[in-house]
Amino acid sequence: MKNGMKKLICVTAAVAMLGAGLVSCGGSSGGEAPAQTAAPAQEAEPAQAAAPADTAAATDAAGIADRLRNEITYVDSLNELSSSMITKIYGIAEDKYTSAKVYVGGVSTAEEIACFDAVDEAAAAEIKTACENRIAEQIKSVESYNPPELEKLQNPVLVVKGNQVLMCLSNDNDKAKSIIG
Repeated sequence: MKNGMKKLICVTAAVAMLGAGLVSCGGSSGGEAPAQTAAPAQEAEPAQAAAPADTAAATDAAGIADRLRNEITYVDSLNELSSSMITKIYGIAEDKYTSAKVYVGGVSTAEEIACFDAVDEAAAAEIKTACENRIAEQIKSVESYNPPELEKLQNPVLVVKGNQVLMCLSNDNDKAKSIIG
């Protein structure tokens, strides 16, 4: 159990450091290049900037994840994970989804967003199970060092809509549910 906790703390610290590096490397120029699904992590855009986006972008996994990040207030700053980090942390192989966007908070909160467009319904079921396992791992970790965060984990927003799996761990489940639809 102690080795598992140490591993979890190390992985969490690595994710936080990776996220901090991504945020510090993100451009802060005033350029208005269109968002690309495969682009590296970007600074959060104001919610009103996301409103004119076309309907398709707002309904795919990446679009929903961005709305969850931009329209809900989080205690922690959320950092986007690369596909290799998604595999490492969630155990979801890249061939199980056509697109995904995952944001994680630092070590101080359990805040997290994970949205996937699975390749089919069977893959969606596997991804949902991986999200449930991630929540269970977070519960074990958080209960020992930050018990107030347990509420987010005990009442997660985890929805499967066809081939989409959408998860949000925040202090505003009502807003998350309204964004997910």
